[in-house]
Amino acid sequence: MGRRLFIAAIIAILLGGPIAEMFDCWDQTLKDGNDTEVNVVVAALCIGVAFAIGTIVVASRLRALAATSAGRVIATRAVIHEIASVLAPIPTVSPPDVLRI
Repeated sequence: MGRRLFIAAIIAILLGGPIAEMFDCWDQTLKDGNDTEVNVVVAALCIGVAFAIGTIVVASRLRALAATSAGRVIATRAVIHEIASVLAPIPTVSPPDVLRI
């Protein structure tokens, strides 16, 4: 839930900056060369790109970890099955008369 809210906030900033720029009359961008809205949009864009790259890296690491650990689990289960089949007692005589149905 937090990740979706974070992404929604970044998208709101990226869309709201140019809209605020269209209606602003409080700064003189052409005179002083300082534009607050563009600075905020660029910062939000950098954070969004870093978040996207981080998500891709973490997801690929998790997939790689899952693939290697799944192979270990399958190998471990196969080894346990082989050991259990070797250690299982083999009945050599029939059960006593009391246990027969």
